[in-house]
Amino acid sequence: MRTILLILFSLLFVGCAQKSPITWEARIIHHQNQPVKLAYDEYGTEHDQTILFLHGFGESKHTWRFLVKDLSKKYHLVMLDFKGFGESPKIDDDAYSVYDQAKYVQQFIEEKNLHHLTVVGRSFGGGVSLVMALMQKDRLMEPRIDKIVLINSMAYKQQLPSMMRYLQQPIIGYVGIHLLSSIWIANEAYHYAFSDDSLIPPESVDYAAKVMQQPLAKYTYKKTVDVIIPDDILEMQRRYREIRLPILILWGREDVSIPVRFAHRLHHELFNSQLIIYPHVGHMPQEEIPQKVVQGIDDFMEGKRIEHPFPKRILQEKRH
Repeated sequence: MRTILLILFSLLFVGCAQKSPITWEARIIHHQNQPVKLAYDEYGTEHDQTILFLHGFGESKHTWRFLVKDLSKKYHLVMLDFKGFGESPKIDDDAYSVYDQAKYVQQFIEEKNLHHLTVVGRSFGGGVSLVMALMQKDRLMEPRIDKIVLINSMAYKQQLPSMMRYLQQPIIGYVGIHLLSSIWIANEAYHYAFSDDSLIPPESVDYAAKVMQQPLAKYTYKKTVDVIIPDDILEMQRRYREIRLPILILWGREDVSIPVRFAHRLHHELFNSQLIIYPHVGHMPQEEIPQKVVQGIDDFMEGKRIEHPFPKRILQEKRH
């Protein structure tokens, strides 16, 4: 009994310990990340335009595999694993916010000397992409990003899915993430993310479960949940209007993780955006309808214009 009480007391102490602020000022301006060698895959030729892919929370570069065959015929593709996910290092610290990951990606871009990038970011990776766009605007990174594609992107203050709210609880979340099996977590995540469960690739679930069995994988999963919404998210939201890069927004209309109303809001607030809404599609269009995602990205890369679903009056407001 004494041992159990000591464990619970320790968990309570850790859960209630004051975390360092998750703000632009603290993480982008003042914090210096230790270099991390991120895992990545490359396809296509380096002489073509480069597309850098940033996955969502709990995912890895594996999620982009259905896009590789077609897009690699025309473009240089780089699929990156965020720190703590996929094959990248999993480190016992708290540098897992969108700000921290943006700085790790910045380091990667500079190390690989990538230029004229189109960054494709989905969900959590979309949030990282927006942060990097603002870093570039503020001249905190070299101007290497030319375009952005956001897929069901994290962007605004919102209620998190029920599993993530559960994991954010100091003691319950810590115990729960270690008691729940990796295959159960992966299955629940995919069923939550897809509109049509019959389209869930079994190998996606198996791979996600395998990755979560790696040392410290559940720690990084839980730590990312803890810091996933920045403390200054309301301030960050107001800055999206400052972004002038061409941006394509792709969204599954039936997304229950990040509702489609946020797609319309982003499209309205971003200065130079285009929007495609996919009906009968959930949170992971890159796996649920990969060919349509390929077509959207290719059209955007080719400079094709997509009709805006907003009235002319709103379009005129966006130009000012």
